[in-house]
Amino acid sequence: MIQQPFTKLIESLAARTPTPGGGAAGALAAAMGTALLVMVVRFSRGKKSNAAREADLAGAETFLQEHLQRILPMAQRDCDAFDRVSAAYALPKATPEALALRERAVDEGMAGALAVPSELMALIRDVLLRATGISDCVSKNIVSDMGSGAELLCAAGEAAFLNVRINAAFLKDRERAGEALRRDQVVMEEIQRHHASLRKVVDAAIG
Repeated sequence: MIQQPFTKLIESLAARTPTPGGGAAGALAAAMGTALLVMVVRFSRGKKSNAAREADLAGAETFLQEHLQRILPMAQRDCDAFDRVSAAYALPKATPEALALRERAVDEGMAGALAVPSELMALIRDVLLRATGISDCVSKNIVSDMGSGAELLCAAGEAAFLNVRINAAFLKDRERAGEALRRDQVVMEEIQRHHASLRKVVDAAIG
């Protein structure tokens, strides 16, 4: 999916098809936000003012780059997971046996579709947390890029949580759904808290 030309990707998002949808778009936003933070860290390395923090910045660059590589496939994974849900809904239901098989396939598909945005949220949280640790090293001339990355990541987290919520609503296993919602509500709050910390730094630098 991410190998498509950008215009083709936009056309596919606008198409009257189940995928790619909001989950994939959120994953793409997370990738762009993380990439901006990688750029910011790279510009911050090697500066005299950050000489004492070079090890921290080097570690942050490695961490963020690794997470970027984990986030990049998430848009396609989101599409694949929901395509399995669509395939389950298309199964026959003419007999009680077939209906039971279809319902089980749908529920398994929904669980898989829930797992992808849940994993993405955890990645976003970790990226934002790591960025807060080096935010004081970012110079004023690129602080807006850090802020832009943080905004994209927070929006991506919100999009992912919406997908967790809607997929959880369709799960027949209500205990599993409840556990996922409670867990990811906490993750969303952490995302918002780390985003707010970065935004505070940005606003203070810009004035």
